[in-house]
Amino acid sequence: MPSQPTILTLGPSHAEVIFYLPTPPILPPNWHHNHLNAITDIIALNGNHWRKIVTIMAKICCRHADLSANKGGAWKPIRQGLLQDISPQSLAHRLSCQIQIIPDQLSHATEPLFNPKCWHIVCGKETQQRLGLHTIEHTQTVDVNNKIQRQQTCLLTPYLDYRQYANALIETTRQLIASEDLSLN
Repeated sequence: MPSQPTILTLGPSHAEVIFYLPTPPILPPNWHHNHLNAITDIIALNGNHWRKIVTIMAKICCRHADLSANKGGAWKPIRQGLLQDISPQSLAHRLSCQIQIIPDQLSHATEPLFNPKCWHIVCGKETQQRLGLHTIEHTQTVDVNNKIQRQQTCLLTPYLDYRQYANALIETTRQLIASEDLSLN
């Protein structure tokens, strides 16, 4: 009997925002999310595609609007330490972040149970299908173009690419997440 593919987790064991993606980055030997150059190493090995992915994640996890102001003064430092365990000093600036890579042959008898104490951003149709989230009942539309659907703390979003997930949509997502304190739930 073949073994069940496992979900690859990159980042801290507990996070305020979890991004679900279909394809893993190439990682160097002995890579660890807390290494100082963890994101730089991912970008160096995977190129512009992963630079865009982690940039969009950093913009979403930034507690303050800064998509074009200050030439990225708020989100650029967040991107560099995006997957690192968060320090108390960083709490005012960003949300902690984790990436989960969903394998192609994931067995999902039922829909996943998402922890209501964090945000779950399921990126792209392929990832949604792998998780068995073709459609979720009782969703709310988050944006005016119906690109993001929400059910509680789960967001079904476009893939993390600027053609699908432009800055205006990133800011809508960031504002939604920043406006709701899940620790109160």
